[in-house]
Amino acid sequence: MIYRNPLAKKIIIRLLILLATFFLWTLILSGGSYFIVNLGMLILIGVQVHAFVKEQTANQKAISEFLESLQSNSLDTDEDISSEKDPALKAEFVRIKNAIRTSQKEKEAEYQYFRNIVQHVGIGIITFNQDGDIQLYNFAAKKLLNTTYQIKKIQDLELVSPELVETFETLKTGGRKLVQVNIGEEVRQLSVYAIELQLHDKNFKLISIQNIQSELDEKEMEAWRNLIRVLTHEIMNSVTPISSLSGTTRGMLASQLSEEKSHYTIEHEDMMDLQSSLKTIENRSEGLIRFLNEFRSLTHTPTPKMKEENINLILESICLLMAHDLQNLKIHLVKEFEENLPTILIDRELIEQVIINLLKNSSESFGDETEEKNIWISSNLDAKKRVTVTVKDNGSGIEPEALTKIFIPFFTTKKSGSGIGLSLSKEIMRKHQGNISVQSTLGSGTEFTLKF
Repeated sequence: MIYRNPLAKKIIIRLLILLATFFLWTLILSGGSYFIVNLGMLILIGVQVHAFVKEQTANQKAISEFLESLQSNSLDTDEDISSEKDPALKAEFVRIKNAIRTSQKEKEAEYQYFRNIVQHVGIGIITFNQDGDIQLYNFAAKKLLNTTYQIKKIQDLELVSPELVETFETLKTGGRKLVQVNIGEEVRQLSVYAIELQLHDKNFKLISIQNIQSELDEKEMEAWRNLIRVLTHEIMNSVTPISSLSGTTRGMLASQLSEEKSHYTIEHEDMMDLQSSLKTIENRSEGLIRFLNEFRSLTHTPTPKMKEENINLILESICLLMAHDLQNLKIHLVKEFEENLPTILIDRELIEQVIINLLKNSSESFGDETEEKNIWISSNLDAKKRVTVTVKDNGSGIEPEALTKIFIPFFTTKKSGSGIGLSLSKEIMRKHQGNISVQSTLGSGTEFTLKF
C-alpha cells in the first residue's frame, strides 16, 4: 500500500497540518477580523507552503541526481546518499541501490560463469564483428590452431591458414565446411560451422571449429576393415579347397610315381610335369593364404593391455634386438634418449611392434649408392610435455605423392611389401590415444614421430 511508504506518510502529514492551519484560520475569521492574527496566520501558511515546496524540490533534485547516477552506472559510492538529509528518502535510495548492486553482481557472476564454460568447452569457439575484431577466442580454438601469439583480428589467423580465414569470412548462418590445416607436423581436418548474430544493432559472427581427423581416420580404417573382411572371406573360401585338393592330388601322383610299373595311363614325364604343376599351385595357394592372413590382422587389432612403462627401457631392448641385423647391413644406429622421462600407459608388445616396424622400414630405405648409413632413434618431451619417440634415417626418402598415402592399407613403395605395416602402426597408435606422423625429403631421409 502507498500509505505505508515513509515518504507518502510525510507528505500526508504536512498536507494535514496545512489543512488544519486553514481550518483554524477559518474559525478565527468567523469570530471576528483581527489584522495581526490574520497576518500571523498568513505567515504561518506561507512558511508551511514554502517548507513543503522546498522539501519536494529537494526530493525531486535528489531523485534526479539518483536517476543520473543509475544512468551513468556510478553505484560504487554512497556520497550522494550520505549527503541526503531526508532519512526516509536516503533509506529508499540505499534499498534501491543495494537491489541494483545485487542484481549486477548476480549478472556478472552469471556472465563469468558462462564465459568460463565457453572458454573451457572442448569445441573451439571464435566470435568477431564486421571489421574482423575478435571478441572471444577460447582455449580449445587456441589449441586447435596452435596460436601462442596474440590474436586481435581474424585476419591474424592467415599465418595458420589463409583458406581457413576465407572460410570464416564467407560462411553464412548454418554454413559448414571441412578445412585441412597443417599444424607443425600434424595434419588436422577442421569442421567449421558458422552462425551470424546481432547485438545492439551490431553484426557478429560465431564460428565453432572441431578437429575430426581422428574420427575420419577411424571411419576410413573401419571401411578398409569391412572391405578386407569381405575380400579375405571370399578369397579364402576359394583358395583353401584349391590348396587342399592340389596337395592331395600331388600326393597321389607321388605315390604312383614311387611304384615301378610297366606302364602308366599317363606318360611318366607328363606325370612329373603334372606333379610339379600341382606343387606350384599348392605353394602359391599357401602363399596367398599367408598373404590374406597378414591383411586379416588389420581387422583384428588387439585391444591394448595398458601398463605404466618406461619408454627408454623399451627402446634399449629393441636396439639390442635389432643390433645384429643392422650391423650385417652396415647401418650405424645412433641412440639419443632423454633421461628422467615420465612413464607412459601403453601396451608394451604392441608399441614394440610399431617401433621395430619403423626401424625395419628405415633399414630398407638405403640405396646401393649410400656410403654412410645412419639411423637415429631418440626419445624426449615435446612442447606440450608429451613423450615422443623419433626414428630418423638418411636414406633415399619418400616421394611427396607417396608420402600422403603411406598410412593407407595395401599401399607400399616396396616390391615385396604388403602395405599393412604402417597402417597397422597407425591403428595401434590410435588405440593408444597417440599419433604417428612422418616427414621426408627425397634424397635426404625420412623421420617418423610417435607421440603418446
